[in-house]
Amino acid sequence: MANERPTNLIGTSIIAVAVIASTYLFGNAIIRTRTGGQEIRVTGSARKEIKSDFIIWRANIGVRGDTVASAYNAVKDGSDKLVAYLKKKGLDDSEIVRGAFRTSALYEQRQNNDYSENTFRKIVGYDISQDIEVQSPKVDLVDDISRSSTELIASGVPMSSNPPQFLYTKISEEKREILGLAAEDARKRAEQIATKSGARVSDVRGARMSPLQITPKFEQDILSEGQNDTTAKDKAITAIVTMTFGLQ
Repeated sequence: MANERPTNLIGTSIIAVAVIASTYLFGNAIIRTRTGGQEIRVTGSARKEIKSDFIIWRANIGVRGDTVASAYNAVKDGSDKLVAYLKKKGLDDSEIVRGAFRTSALYEQRQNNDYSENTFRKIVGYDISQDIEVQSPKVDLVDDISRSSTELIASGVPMSSNPPQFLYTKISEEKREILGLAAEDARKRAEQIATKSGARVSDVRGARMSPLQITPKFEQDILSEGQNDTTAKDKAITAIVTMTFGLQ
């Protein structure tokens, strides 16, 4: 009898290590006992690749002139050329938004560092600018335009632009499906772990959804507050759910 005890302890240790290892491989899991019986809590996830279906691109026409009229005319001419360019490339009027003109006066420098309120400073010029924004489902087309628009700069149009914003507008439609897949993954993980410990998964006793992660296709960073990337055309949606199941 004394010789059997170490053998039993070794066998028990092997089983314990196997359970710990399976828990590590199949995701975070906690098995606990409550008044209503044993429970297992696991984390499941699902990932789906998507392609942006809407794009926003902003360009700015800015001019500095001696007079308001000269600067305004130069900005309007540049904006008209940009809009004509966009239409020639295949965009419609409804996809192009002209912003309001912004004007700021330029004053001559203060003499002898005089910062008193009564010091008069002469206006020496004006900065005037206007934003042109494209909002379109033609993602590939606008992406190409944002790259080729340097042609306008080379031709003398006083333009600068921002990187496009790539959006996905069907998140609400995808949300139910991908959360369902994550829940299925959680149950499979629970069943795999429970089977190894000789138990069987029963009813769902709790579920918690983490914020959706929308990332560039080849990135898998997970942020606790969720994320919604707008820098990449090709993206991935990742859903994570933590579920608690009863054990029998």
